[in-house]
Amino acid sequence: MNIKSLLLGSAAALAVVSGAQAADAIVAAEPEPVEYVRVCDAFGTGYFYIPGTETCLKISGYVRAQVDVRGENDFLDGAYRTNTRGYLTFEAKSDSELGPIGAIINLETDSRSDTHTFLDGAVITVGGLEVGYFYNYWDDGLNGETDMFDDGPLSPVVGGLVSYIGGNTLNDGIRYTYETDSFIVGAAVQNFDQETGWKTDGDDVGVEAKVGATFGPVNVTLNGGYDFGTEDGAIRGMLSADLGPGKLGFAAVWSSGASRYWDFSEWSVAASYEVAVTEKFKITPGVQYWDNVFYDADGDYYGPNAWRAGVTLDYKLAEGLTTKASVQYTDVEDVDSSWAGFVRLQRSF
Repeated sequence: MNIKSLLLGSAAALAVVSGAQAADAIVAAEPEPVEYVRVCDAFGTGYFYIPGTETCLKISGYVRAQVDVRGENDFLDGAYRTNTRGYLTFEAKSDSELGPIGAIINLETDSRSDTHTFLDGAVITVGGLEVGYFYNYWDDGLNGETDMFDDGPLSPVVGGLVSYIGGNTLNDGIRYTYETDSFIVGAAVQNFDQETGWKTDGDDVGVEAKVGATFGPVNVTLNGGYDFGTEDGAIRGMLSADLGPGKLGFAAVWSSGASRYWDFSEWSVAASYEVAVTEKFKITPGVQYWDNVFYDADGDYYGPNAWRAGVTLDYKLAEGLTTKASVQYTDVEDVDSSWAGFVRLQRSF
């Protein structure tokens, strides 16, 4: 075989092999487009579009670790307890032909709670209309912790002689709130009984309303509620104002009788003053007074008065990480007195 024949044969063989490979070539599929999460700025910071939809979602919450302490009195021993809480809020919003519509779900996990994880609110919103499971208007409070009722304002003293079913409670209901930068007005109807079953009367129904206005550095609100079951109600006025180096808060409550809106006393006044010592450190002293802190089976108030004074310290350790310490002294006339407080570390996101 001469060189020319060898070269021609090799070329033919290569052509055959190349043709076979070309016939069996694997063609890579085009990559499917990936839809990345997009920021949604239509409803404020923190929202993003749920992929494939025009609904915006925001996830927020906190983890809190706390140690509570209380002093000894005639009813209770001095003691301490620990608690860790996790809280998650899911907010979904979108525009529609009815206006902005949304849904809010709050979930709380508490190491000290018997149920541990529970629903702390679930609301459907259409503009200013809210339908679902929510806190009432009485959930508003002053700065600091003096007016807070974690276990009731008098529980360290009277050991549970006062019922604490009133005030900022979660209930099924419907309400409408109209709000601008300088004005707010709203009304609500609520069902206090969360047990399952049919209802044959309106004893578990309550109605409430709220109105408020802002005048420069001063904000004032007035809210009231009526409980059809107890046939009693309560009204409360609140004021907050920038005053000097801090913010002044004041509240006054009057109740016709114990109801599921308010059953702490016949009337009460409270005040606090939050001072920002630095950008990271705040001090908030506060005081509160209650008159006639007990009530009988008919809901009529009687008995002694009581007062409380305390101070709350807040310090921002870093962005999203804060600590809080509070101590309160409570005195019930002709009964007893005691102190209680807590230290808290909280990571919010």
